[in-house]
Amino acid sequence: MTLSTGITTFQPVFNQQQQLIALCPDFARMDQDAAIAALQHWKQLELFDQLSALNWMVAVSDLSQLPADLHQRLPASRIILCIPERVCQGQEMQARLKHFSSSGFRIYTDDFQSVSELAWSDTRDIIIDSQAGVPFSAKLWTLRLSQGQHWAKNVGTAAVLEQALAAGLKMFSGEYAFHPAKNNSAADSSAKTRLLKLLGLVARDADSKELEDLFKQDANLSYLLFRLVSSAAFAQTVKVSNFGQAINLLGRRQLQRWLQLLLYAKQSDQGGALNPLMARAAFRAAMMEALAQRMGFNRDMSDGAFMVGMFSLLDTLFASPLTEVLQPLSLQEDYLAALLQRSGPLGRCLQLTEIADRRFEPALRGMLTELALSEDDYLLSVAHAFAWVNQVCKDM
Repeated sequence: MTLSTGITTFQPVFNQQQQLIALCPDFARMDQDAAIAALQHWKQLELFDQLSALNWMVAVSDLSQLPADLHQRLPASRIILCIPERVCQGQEMQARLKHFSSSGFRIYTDDFQSVSELAWSDTRDIIIDSQAGVPFSAKLWTLRLSQGQHWAKNVGTAAVLEQALAAGLKMFSGEYAFHPAKNNSAADSSAKTRLLKLLGLVARDADSKELEDLFKQDANLSYLLFRLVSSAAFAQTVKVSNFGQAINLLGRRQLQRWLQLLLYAKQSDQGGALNPLMARAAFRAAMMEALAQRMGFNRDMSDGAFMVGMFSLLDTLFASPLTEVLQPLSLQEDYLAALLQRSGPLGRCLQLTEIADRRFEPALRGMLTELALSEDDYLLSVAHAFAWVNQVCKDM
């Protein structure tokens, strides 16, 4: 039996293009020693290796008690220590900051509120708490610290995201994907209809000719299809010359999954950035699939779990009740029950998945117990899901 090292959720951090670049574990009320023990356990589980493209934003509550040999316990080059500005003052603390910086850790000044002078003269990167909006001073500091990759955390809405972008911040986390701009719901209804119809055709194993005809009605959809089969993820050496070939190269299973993603990608029209909701839907889909596999579900059920995760945000995407959005898809009753009532094994998995990439909820541990999942099952499922999100962000 695995010794409990404390369970956390993991908030994703994105860049200006809404590509995943880092994870921020929410240690909640866990003390600092327990948080370090959890990080060491993750190293043993090879989570850092499985997510080698991502940084880890680790909040430090007590700089004076941070072990001097931390760089020997953890992969320093992968971890960004987030130190509250209020504890960066004084010679002793600044000496400790220099030590950890020289040991390979990158230092971010958290809860940054300086008006005129820096609390630590070596400050390079700052974290702005955007819970109440982005303060006016943020732009002054991003201009002054122009080389920094500054992070806006607790970005709650699309409007606050726009404020953070305008202020020159480069990294973003928070609930903004779930609270899009109101005009975002004015999606192209004909494109939505085609995508939903395509998903229905794939689900009933329709002839390729029917699929081709629908792809040909949408230039953007056709472009995305060809870009996907030409991507590094498929490493195709054959030149794709027609729709039928592209569909066959993908295969029905992969086509179905990427059509589900395209429902979200279709809405991303702002400066070339991805739709923030797409990454969150991709996380849910891959997390649901990983949980299903660890619970011993067969391939069909695992595919169904993936779909449930992906479709769970369609109401937010289309600003319509989920019952209406799902109606054209003729889903199985157990999938509908999971999506609409959060009932059955898939519904309970979805409840767990819905909090895994958000603020910590004490109910998390009870959910794992109910599903007969270990902490390691959960952690490895999270790693699988974020690895897929990272791949999706690159390919899309």
